[in-house]
Amino acid sequence: MDYDKLLDGCCQVGVQLVRCGGEIQRAEDTMRRLLAAYGLEGEVFALPNCVWASVFGPDGRAHTVMRRVPPIATDIDGIERFNALSRHLCADPPADPAELSARCAAELAELRGYPAAARLGGYFLGAFFFALFFSGGPAEAATAGLAGLASGAALLLLERARANSFLATLISAFVLGAAACGLPALGAPINLEVTVAGGLMVLVPGLVFTSFMSDLLTGDMMAGLATFARAVMSAAAIALGTVAAMALFLGQTAGAGGNTTVYPAALYCLFAFVACLGFCPAMNVRGMGAFLCCLGGAVGWSVYLAVVALGGNSFGASLVAAVAVAVYSEAMARIRKCPATSYSTIALFPLVPGLTIYQAMDHGIRGETDLFWDTFFRTFGIAGCIALGLLLVAAVLELRRRWGGRRLLPF
Repeated sequence: MDYDKLLDGCCQVGVQLVRCGGEIQRAEDTMRRLLAAYGLEGEVFALPNCVWASVFGPDGRAHTVMRRVPPIATDIDGIERFNALSRHLCADPPADPAELSARCAAELAELRGYPAAARLGGYFLGAFFFALFFSGGPAEAATAGLAGLASGAALLLLERARANSFLATLISAFVLGAAACGLPALGAPINLEVTVAGGLMVLVPGLVFTSFMSDLLTGDMMAGLATFARAVMSAAAIALGTVAAMALFLGQTAGAGGNTTVYPAALYCLFAFVACLGFCPAMNVRGMGAFLCCLGGAVGWSVYLAVVALGGNSFGASLVAAVAVAVYSEAMARIRKCPATSYSTIALFPLVPGLTIYQAMDHGIRGETDLFWDTFFRTFGIAGCIALGLLLVAAVLELRRRWGGRRLLPF
C-alpha cells in the first residue's frame, strides 16, 4: 500500500472540511475514520490553517503528510458534500489510495457558489430584516439594507482583488458605517443604533465568535487559540472600520435615533427567519437546507422570547435558546444525514449580540469608558452563553454515544 498517497487523500478531505468552515473535531474524526477504513490506526492533527496525518508502515517507518488549509470561507454546501464523500469513502474505500485525492478534486470541481447578484441581494435582505429585528422601522430597515448592500459590494470587490481578510473587512465596515450614517447626517429622522446594528450583521463572520470558546471549553487549546486570534482580528476590523465612519459623522448625527418600533413576538420570529435567509447565498446554503436553517433561527428566537417572558435575563435566554438551536440542528442532521453545523451556523445568527456590538463601539468613540467595558463584557458573555449551550448538547450526545450501550444513561 502506498501510505503517502493514502495520507495525502485523508489530508485533502480534512483540508476541504476545514476550508469550508467545518469544525476541527469533525476534520480530525473524518481523517481518523478514513485511515481506519484501510485497517490503520494513525495520528491526525488539525488546525484552522493546516492538517497532519501520520502512520507507521509494516517496516516501522513513519509516513507523515502535512497540508496547508487555504483561507477559510464558510461554505455549507461544501461541508455537506465533503461529509457525504467521506461517508462513502469510509463505507467503500477505493483499492487504490490515490483515488482518494482524485475523488476529492472531482468533488471540489463540482462545488459552485451563488452569483454575485444573489449574494448582494442576500446582504440587502439580511441587513433590512435585522434592522426590523432590532425594532427599527421601515426607514431604518431601508437604510440598513442599502448600507449592507454597499458593504457587501465592497467585500466582493476586495475578495476578487485578493485583499487579505482583515483589510477587506476593515474597508467594508467603513463603507457600511458611512452609508448608515449618511442619511441621519443629512437630517433624516433615523435611529442610527438599529440601522448600524442591522447592517453590521452582514459582516459577522459566522460562528467565529462562539467557535473559539467551544474549542477552548472542549480542551482543544491550539485550535481554540488560533480561532480566537481570528475572532479578535475580525472584531477589530469591524470595529475600526465602523468607528472611523461613525467618528466622521459624530457631530452631525448627535441627535439621531432614539425611537424604536415594538412588534408582536410572532413578527420578531418572522424577521429572524427572513434575515437568516439573507445569509444563505453568502454561505452557499442550497435547496431545502436553506428553509430548514432559517426555520432553526426562528425556533431559537421563539425560545429566547419565551425565556425572557418567564423572567430570564439575556444570558440565560441566550443559553437556553442556543441549546434549542443545537438540539434542532442535531435532529435535522440525523434526519438529512448532514453535519449539524449546516443548520446551526445560520440558525444562531439571531442570537449573535449585534446590537450590543454597536453599543460598545458607540460608547468607545464617545469616551464613555465605563459603559464601553460593561457592554463589551456583556457582548462576550452572551457569546460565551451561546457557546456553552452548543457545548452542553454536544457533550450529552457524546456521552450517549460512548455509554449508551452500557445502559448508564436513561435515553
